Amino acid sequence: MPRVADRKSWRKPAAPPVEAPQTPPEAAPRSHYHTSQHHGHHHDPDPALDVELVDHTERLPLRSKRTRRLEEKLARKKRTATTPLCLEDMPFEILDAILLCCQPRDLFAMSRVSKGYRDFIKQEGSRIAKSIIERRYPCLAACFLRPVLLENIQDLGVRRHMGHPKVTSRVKGHMFHHIPTIRGELVCSCPTCYHRWNALGLLVDFAHWQDFLDKGEAIPRIAFGRRPVWNKVLLNRNMQVVLKGIRDPLWYARILEKHLESTTRAIRRQVLNKSNKRQHYRLTDQDLQEGTDHFLEAEGPPTIDYPFHRDSYYMLEAYLPNRSWIDGKWVYLPASLHERDVAGLINSLFPVPGKEEAEG
Repeated sequence: MPRVADRKSWRKPAAPPVEAPQTPPEAAPRSHYHTSQHHGHHHDPDPALDVELVDHTERLPLRSKRTRRLEEKLARKKRTATTPLCLEDMPFEILDAILLCCQPRDLFAMSRVSKGYRDFIKQEGSRIAKSIIERRYPCLAACFLRPVLLENIQDLGVRRHMGHPKVTSRVKGHMFHHIPTIRGELVCSCPTCYHRWNALGLLVDFAHWQDFLDKGEAIPRIAFGRRPVWNKVLLNRNMQVVLKGIRDPLWYARILEKHLESTTRAIRRQVLNKSNKRQHYRLTDQDLQEGTDHFLEAEGPPTIDYPFHRDSYYMLEAYLPNRSWIDGKWVYLPASLHERDVAGLINSLFPVPGKEEAEG
């Protein structure tokens, strides 16, 4: 019997193993370059080139004189729009020349613009005001000198004598309805300073009633011995203005400016007044535009009458005391009268014992 071979050898050979179909990996998004065709054939994806493109192009810098000038112009516009100009940005010489051409009221308006302007006017206002007075109001400044403050008297003995009740009590009885009483404890009470005080007080009061005079309205009259409240308030306001004018040259220049305005308005009223046959000052439109008192240096009617009350305002044309027309020019009273009056007042009220006997 033939030998039967091993069963394992007679088995049908096993089929080769079937591999599972491989799924292609998820394709990355292709760029436009990969999807394009070249000569009608598709390119196979290249892993090295299969990345997203980034635009690294930059603007080329422009280098030319025209471009540089344009950039500088734009920078100046931006700097001007963002940084406001102030006094420090202007040369001092130019600013000083501009302010000297202004009027005192312009400087007061300038000081209310900002803190920087106010500090500048407070620091340089006195010097500028003195220059403005020399340029615009030399005639008025010579007619209306300021009284001397007691604190400005250098001699302590003279200051003590002028503040004594014997001196200050001499002027308390001199009361006017239109002029504030002199402050003897602050201002020198010698005859010269007393008349200077009254002159400045008259200027401030005369300027207050100009609108009434232009309109032809009657100024309220005050009966003798009466002191209405409205007049007390007005005199107190005028006194404060006079004190400021004595202390501050800028306020003094403002008082002279107002009196020049009052004088020009009074001259124009009196020229139109047919019943007034007196000589008038020659006033032109150019004089009004210049804003100076140079036309008052010409020959004109002298100031003889003193306005003791407000009724004199109706015919008052140019109140310019302390000067006389001599030899074809105006001659003004000297400022040294103050020292002479102070010395005479002290010698009369505070005589030195034994001095008269020695002189005799």
